[in-house]
Amino acid sequence: MQKVTVRCRKPYRDRVAVVAEILEMTREGVQKTSVMYKVGMSSVMLNRYIWLMMNARLVETTLLNSKVVLRATERGKEFLHHCREIIELLEAENGNAHRPSRKIVAQAPWVS
Repeated sequence: MQKVTVRCRKPYRDRVAVVAEILEMTREGVQKTSVMYKVGMSSVMLNRYIWLMMNARLVETTLLNSKVVLRATERGKEFLHHCREIIELLEAENGNAHRPSRKIVAQAPWVS
């Protein structure tokens, strides 16, 4: 039997990590559904984050061909820059130690 690696759902992320991930995607503008699938959350949860981020003036929304497009504001890009700086500081302090991602290893008899 051959081992097959199956990726599981993303591990728990705190609110700041999710906001940073959304901001990373929206720097140049992206459709709302693309963000939903890439970040891996439901439309209800994404709407909550968009509302939170709009109230903080981190993103703005526009309509393009009847589709909602999200774009990071200058304030959002500045927030993302500071998040990256903090991550770099923490990685430098920890000696660049990264935790391996969680994986599920399954036996797949149907794979030849």
